[in-house]
Amino acid sequence: MRKLMTLATLSLFCCSATAQQIYQWTDERGRTQYGQLPPANTSYQQVDIRAPAPIGGQLRAPAGTPAAPDRAEAARATEERQRERARAEATQAMCEELEKDLTTLENNPRLRRTNADGEVERLGEDERQQLIQQTRDNLQQHCR
Repeated sequence: MRKLMTLATLSLFCCSATAQQIYQWTDERGRTQYGQLPPANTSYQQVDIRAPAPIGGQLRAPAGTPAAPDRAEAARATEERQRERARAEATQAMCEELEKDLTTLENNPRLRRTNADGEVERLGEDERQQLIQQTRDNLQQHCR
């Protein structure tokens, strides 16, 4: 048993001793080269050759991943999307109201309204046509 433990320990040391460093560089022709020895007169980078995580283990993050976006920036973007959605909903509601008004103005020649004094007055045909044109202009400008 003691010999087995000694052999296992020595094999672990041997595995770590055989691990080599790999270098990457670009040669004079512009091709990427890899090797165990760095070149003499060329700039190079060390390449990480660690073994991947074991099955079912934790994966390491890939090298050079961009930093996570700032939380404040993400919150601002979310808030801007919510504002844009609220504006779109308000515009949609206004357009639906304008379409209802246009339908009412076109289909009812005898319209009445209450003035500032609380009196009910009938709209004349000229005023009704003017309101129809204004409503159509608003629809075309804001809704289509």
